[in-house]
Amino acid sequence: MKRILMQYAERIDAASLRERVGIFTAVLFVMLFIVDSAILAPLLDKERKLTRENAQRQAEALVIQQQVKALVRARDDNPDERNRRVLAELKLESGRLESSILEQSRRFTPPERMRSVLQEMLERNSKLQLVEFKTLAVAPLAESGGDKARAPERRIFRHGVELTLSGSYLDLHAYLTALEKLPTQLYWGKADLGASSYPTATLKLTVFTLSLDPAWMVV
Repeated sequence: MKRILMQYAERIDAASLRERVGIFTAVLFVMLFIVDSAILAPLLDKERKLTRENAQRQAEALVIQQQVKALVRARDDNPDERNRRVLAELKLESGRLESSILEQSRRFTPPERMRSVLQEMLERNSKLQLVEFKTLAVAPLAESGGDKARAPERRIFRHGVELTLSGSYLDLHAYLTALEKLPTQLYWGKADLGASSYPTATLKLTVFTLSLDPAWMVV
């Protein structure tokens, strides 16, 4: 192989300048052809393939986009369908509110049991004396923020009683503490504490519960 290369080199050295230029030009064209066939052509084919695939994806995306727009226009142009959708959403929201209200109402003492619960608490503390027991008028619980448009269909009512107790300060404090620890809730609001004769004091207390029925209060 080396001898062959040496022979070609001797022939090139013996050739004229014009012949040498022709030889180098031919060799250069051969090398360019090899590079184009082995490297550039596959890269160009790959680029053309990617371009075609990208154009196809863009066309498919455009078709899908047009289909979505057509569906949106059809839905918006159908007021009955829109109204049904809104009504379904409102019913779902109303159901959630109803479930939430019912769940919360189970936490409160039923209005018809208020008197018996309060009497049982007095019996457990015999040192306290019931001076007066008065039923208050049932009143709807005020809506927060005054937004009646979004208020739930079922209203919540406040049932209350006003009782006056007599006893020592410690016994009255124990009564209020026990009231707050009931398993079903009763809330006490306004409280007026007065001293009659030491160590006896009087406590006028407003106690209330919440319910969904305005007619449950039976005391």
